[in-house]
Amino acid sequence: MRGPVRWCLGFLLGGSLLPEAAAQSSRPDYGAPPDAPYRAEQVVVTTPMGHTLAGTLTIPKTASRARPVPAVVTISGTGPQDRDEYLGFGDYRPFRQFADSLGRRGIAVLRMDDRGVGASKGTFARATPRDFVKDIRAGLAWLRARPDIDASRLGLLGHSEGAIDAPMVAIEEPSLVALVLLAGQARTLGGAARFQLENLIRRDTSLSPAQRDARLAGVPALMDSIAAADPYMKFMFEYDPAVDARKVSKPAILILTGETDRQADATQVDEWAALFRSAGNQDVTGRILPGLNHLFVADPDGFPGGYASLPTPLRVDPSVVGMVVDWLVTRLR
Repeated sequence: MRGPVRWCLGFLLGGSLLPEAAAQSSRPDYGAPPDAPYRAEQVVVTTPMGHTLAGTLTIPKTASRARPVPAVVTISGTGPQDRDEYLGFGDYRPFRQFADSLGRRGIAVLRMDDRGVGASKGTFARATPRDFVKDIRAGLAWLRARPDIDASRLGLLGHSEGAIDAPMVAIEEPSLVALVLLAGQARTLGGAARFQLENLIRRDTSLSPAQRDARLAGVPALMDSIAAADPYMKFMFEYDPAVDARKVSKPAILILTGETDRQADATQVDEWAALFRSAGNQDVTGRILPGLNHLFVADPDGFPGGYASLPTPLRVDPSVVGMVVDWLVTRLR
């Protein structure tokens, strides 16, 4: 179980809005819909670190040794999350949405419960993104061992922190063909966390102007104390995504962020795209999507505290799903 500080910052950086136990409740059926042209296999991935990861592989029914299909691995955001990236409210399960649409277009998707979450083994507490990168690489290795998966046509789809992890994986996996980075960060994560903390303080109507100024002035010291208490937060505050972006020269990259995102500043999209291009990458697309928040849901305000009150059904905007799927089909064909 994470400590309260890490849970709070996990919320700020785009993870679950509920404590770990609640985030694992209300398990959905991971099977395929009756009309699906794909099947859903419940699988177990063994990692080099010794723990196993439970997941679902959605794979077109036409896939075979003679006709292997491309595949995508999903990477969730901050905090312990299941394979659907269920955030603890409504029916928001973005990875299930993407897997369904990709499966209908001939692309397999492996989505896994985070280590220590759901049916996965291992320990989530005190793990850092470098550890999660190893888990994703284990998923890629597992896919490559399947004769019905085309190992030369693999990609990653990461959301929030998952979009930060994906380039780290790409550095270690140069044969990847495509990266989809949804609501990620191009700047140092310490700066992003400071932006989010300050935004919360400014939005707190219970504070007087003097109290607000005092709390804003205390943010640097608060961040120092958080980093000292938690290895994960220390990593997050010190990690600079730009350093790794400059090393990713090969996979095609799609960067999307919602215009009203209050967790990942949308103005970073062009910066991030430029960093990948500086590495020599010739296929980089970056877009800011009007009226969408960090979850890629229509939201004129975008403040995280209002997510649970957004109209239902709470789903990734269909235009975003279509954009991502069309882009992946083109790159993985």
